[in-house]
Amino acid sequence: MNLKEHWRAVCRGIATLLVVAGLFLGYWWFYKLAPSRRTFSPEWCSSHSQREYWREVQKGIHRGLWSHDDGFTVGRCGDKSWAEWIMAHVTRGESMGCLGRPCHSATAMRYITNQDVGEDADAWLDWWVKNKSKSQDEWIADGFRQRGFEIDVPPSADQVPALLRLLGSSATNESTSMPEHWKYNAFRCLRDSDFDPVGYAISNRPFSGDVERGLLEYARLQRLWPAAGGVGVLSFGKTNDECTGDAVPPMLTPQFQFAAYSVVFTPLFLGAGFLAWSFRKRTACAGGARSTAEVLSN
Repeated sequence: MNLKEHWRAVCRGIATLLVVAGLFLGYWWFYKLAPSRRTFSPEWCSSHSQREYWREVQKGIHRGLWSHDDGFTVGRCGDKSWAEWIMAHVTRGESMGCLGRPCHSATAMRYITNQDVGEDADAWLDWWVKNKSKSQDEWIADGFRQRGFEIDVPPSADQVPALLRLLGSSATNESTSMPEHWKYNAFRCLRDSDFDPVGYAISNRPFSGDVERGLLEYARLQRLWPAAGGVGVLSFGKTNDECTGDAVPPMLTPQFQFAAYSVVFTPLFLGAGFLAWSFRKRTACAGGARSTAEVLSN
């Protein structure tokens, strides 16, 4: 093949490959990786609410990218629909732990269901066959009962001390210590049932050390996962639709910015197009006039 004769075809082939490669890389950077680029950014996270962060995590997962820490977020923010999603994406014989697929999905299931059957996908799939017809509230109540706590979901007023003792447990023995997913679910059972820690502390003194530590732990978790954040709220909890907890004003939302850029740039492009068209018309007319004048002079 003579390159001198076919250099145009070679250049076009290389150009086509470069364009396709650019489009492929742009697809990954601007679409597939866009949620992760936001959630991994400290600046973005500091200026956005928990609800916005959770939206971006879900968006990234649905685009096919479950990152290493997504299991922890899904566990604390997800509901039964996310348990269904996880169970549909695990394979028997594989791990659901740190090196599993999806990564740390067993941790997510522990927080969503308040159950613990280990890191093995087989055990979770067997559990799922028996319990998938139950609601998330029933899963959480069953988890408490397995530990000896008769707690309804939502809890009644006389069950509040038991939840606080669970939150405040300081046992370190493996058989008596309270796993973090039980404490988290005890916290949100209280939070979502409009528990008032200050009122409880004033009207129920004196109380045991476990209850006192439970109140302190509740205050700590409430700072991390406030009801106003709107994530991880159980079915009986209240969500404020008027105040979504979003830190970003409407002017900075993608929809508003797209509309604003359209309003700014559409007149500019249209004006530039009309100007270019008008000059092209005039040039063509001037060229025609010169041609006519030359013919007449000859």
